[in-house]
Amino acid sequence: MVDSMVAIIKNNNAVTPVLGAVLLVLLTVVLAGAVAVIVFSNGSGLSLSSSTPVAMIEVNDVVGYASSYKNNFVSLEHKGGDPLDLDSTFIVLSGEGSSYVSQVGQVGQVGHVGFMAYGHVTVKYFDLTPEGSLLAYKRNNPCIEDGLWSAGEILVLDGDDSINGTDASNVHVSVDGYSDTSNNYGFNDGETVTVKIFDSLTNRVICEDTVKVKLSE
Repeated sequence: MVDSMVAIIKNNNAVTPVLGAVLLVLLTVVLAGAVAVIVFSNGSGLSLSSSTPVAMIEVNDVVGYASSYKNNFVSLEHKGGDPLDLDSTFIVLSGEGSSYVSQVGQVGQVGHVGFMAYGHVTVKYFDLTPEGSLLAYKRNNPCIEDGLWSAGEILVLDGDDSINGTDASNVHVSVDGYSDTSNNYGFNDGETVTVKIFDSLTNRVICEDTVKVKLSE
């Protein structure tokens, strides 16, 4: 009987280290999985698989005059990083200024049965391709002919970049609740304008800056 008890004890002693080793392996696997989840949830893993381009865009100048849209200019220089596809890059400008609002049922061109609305202006360039813009936009931006905005190239936005307020345009302007505007815009000198550049494929901000508006001469 004593010999049997000793045998049982020896067998239990042999099994215990094996079970401990198995449990340790399982615990290691679980912890490794938990760490991986934490890393990816914090964004490290997402950034590796993200297709958002990385580029440094500098606002060289913002010249404004709220009552004359063609005298408003925003100059943006690509200082380095990935080239940006014009059809998948959009820009949002916001600041104090004006846009022309048409009366109900009337054509939305500046000076045609409407009024100048002043207040907070939001300008959205849905893409940067020349389609849906005036010919002047293409003349101001010879760099867009290859479909890319690359390092060293300067993009110039003008307050008169929309077509005429009635045809389809890649520029949309709203001012203090008015969305039926001519899609032309002017910013007040001395105020600040916020410039945000987005990648439309991932809907993420590529860069952002705030610049004081200079008076147009």
